[in-house]
Amino acid sequence: MNTSNLESLGWDDWFEAQLDHVREDHSIARVACVNRDQWHLIDESGVFRAHLSGKYLHDSTDPAQKPCVGDWVRVSKSGGDEPGVINSIFERKTKLRRKAAGQSVEYQMIGANIDFVVIVVSAHYDFNLKRLERYLVMVRDGGAIPVILLTKTDLVSDGELQAQIDQIRQAGITDQITSLSNVTLQGFDELTAILIVPAHKTSER
Repeated sequence: MNTSNLESLGWDDWFEAQLDHVREDHSIARVACVNRDQWHLIDESGVFRAHLSGKYLHDSTDPAQKPCVGDWVRVSKSGGDEPGVINSIFERKTKLRRKAAGQSVEYQMIGANIDFVVIVVSAHYDFNLKRLERYLVMVRDGGAIPVILLTKTDLVSDGELQAQIDQIRQAGITDQITSLSNVTLQGFDELTAILIVPAHKTSER
């Protein structure tokens, strides 16, 4: 199966190693959107709709087992406008999840196979170190690389911004920190460089 045309969608050696489990009559696609019981997938031909196979629904007792945004799936594509059928997902390289509401110990998936997670923190009025630490734990537990983004820096002085950065470092947090202002555009180039990462760098993780 030729998968080179999927590299622009994030396909890499991690998923290539799982190809032995793909049947000849299955295609490979990535989840772009989830809308209740319908999934929007994307592959080299574009975006199409799909739903879970009956067997998948029967076997997936844990909601976290169902495909989420970012997952790679094995799918049977139908002709015309008929939706495809998702048969299984590839093992996740990373995941971002949170505990479901209430007393349940179940987790709710937010995304999968994510290389970087940018944690946005206002430098103006909503800076909260404890909350930032909780987000960092969630990202690290899932295997992704966190980046801390301090925003609204035009509303604070350079000294105040530096004091917040010092507070983060004094808490033992060594992850990358960058700052951004929508007004002055300070920090946009640095953030763009973080988000647009060459494929060979993500595959080396």
